Amino acid sequence: MPGRSLLALYLAAQAAFSQVPVPSPAELVARNSHVFSYDDAALAGDGARFLREQTRDCQFVLLGEDHMDHATPIFAGGLFRLLHDTHGFRHLVVEQDPVAIEATLAEPARGDADSIAALARRWPSLFEFDTDEDLSLLAAVGDLIPGQDAIWGVEQATGAVRYLEELVALAPDAAAAERVRALLDAARDADPGPRYSVNWLIAATTAAELADLATVYRAPVGSRAALLLGRLEKSAEIFGYYRRAEAGEFVGLYNNTVREEVLKENFLARYRPVAAQGPLPRAMFKFGANHLYHGKNPTQAFPIGNLAHEVAIAQGSRAYGVFVIALGDDYRTYEDYPAWMRPLLPAVEPRVPTLVDLRALRPYQRLFKTTAPEELWQLRALLHGYDALVLLPGSRPGARKLGGRAD
Repeated sequence: MPGRSLLALYLAAQAAFSQVPVPSPAELVARNSHVFSYDDAALAGDGARFLREQTRDCQFVLLGEDHMDHATPIFAGGLFRLLHDTHGFRHLVVEQDPVAIEATLAEPARGDADSIAALARRWPSLFEFDTDEDLSLLAAVGDLIPGQDAIWGVEQATGAVRYLEELVALAPDAAAAERVRALLDAARDADPGPRYSVNWLIAATTAAELADLATVYRAPVGSRAALLLGRLEKSAEIFGYYRRAEAGEFVGLYNNTVREEVLKENFLARYRPVAAQGPLPRAMFKFGANHLYHGKNPTQAFPIGNLAHEVAIAQGSRAYGVFVIALGDDYRTYEDYPAWMRPLLPAVEPRVPTLVDLRALRPYQRLFKTTAPEELWQLRALLHGYDALVLLPGSRPGARKLGGRAD
């Protein structure tokens, strides 16, 4: 009898459950969407309140973007200000050359977008992303937060000319200086500007030339010269994977995986001394979206974003990831994003900034399908790799006036 009663209860529960309406993916997205407004110094509205609450206990907030956009750095400025003013965030981590960020935070450039742009004009490959909006964000954060820890540049070296110029000045003897000058002349010829390029770093001969230079230079371990040389050598290795892959060599995805290792190492080099002083540093990251997944990213690397999530968990905290989608008439529409992403987006392209809470969608992941079943893993990687989507309508390409690197 007891067994029959349990079976009857189970069957009744199943019958009742089967009668519960199953929401459609579009309904779920609409139910978990929040509109907001923003400028480079503030967020407002329901979406802003939602973000403020969701990030209250976070050590890190990760903003994944498509580069060189107009709206995204402006939104990033408003988000950073919200995190700073309400939660005490004091660090911005960016996908930029560390030496570029050192110069950004030094006088007279600090806090002044025009002066930072002058650096970009002088060394066209020093700043990987130099839109007016990106440079203005760097200026705003440098003006808001004192000290050299306001912004952490953790990218591999891109400004080879700037590095080699300093190595000439630091050369221990005439032979080393002569060798550096020869490489500097070659780098200037290969990357004359005004556009960003890394022709010298990616060249087949550069890795061996830098190894020879290191032998001649004999930079003491831990010295500034050793740091600069090491960064150039690692960058030549990473860019070399691109060249070798294009030539048909089997180098796997080392250009992604090794690069992520460099991003992590550079981040930890900045993070550890600040964390050792306590309290734990709270930072916002701004990178290409592929770098900030929690878990393995679509290019099969465990990226710096995954490290940030795991470091936060290890410290008894957590991280929060925001995937930014910039839209605009004659610029980008839903059609410019992969079809597998469409089920996670509002049914109609929004006309106002909108946040979609991915966390609320996760329990329903089996309802979200793709037109190509083999792409379903990408949808689920995004659903679990980020915590929210932010859609920014009315965007356009970033301006390219201040840095003088117009397309």
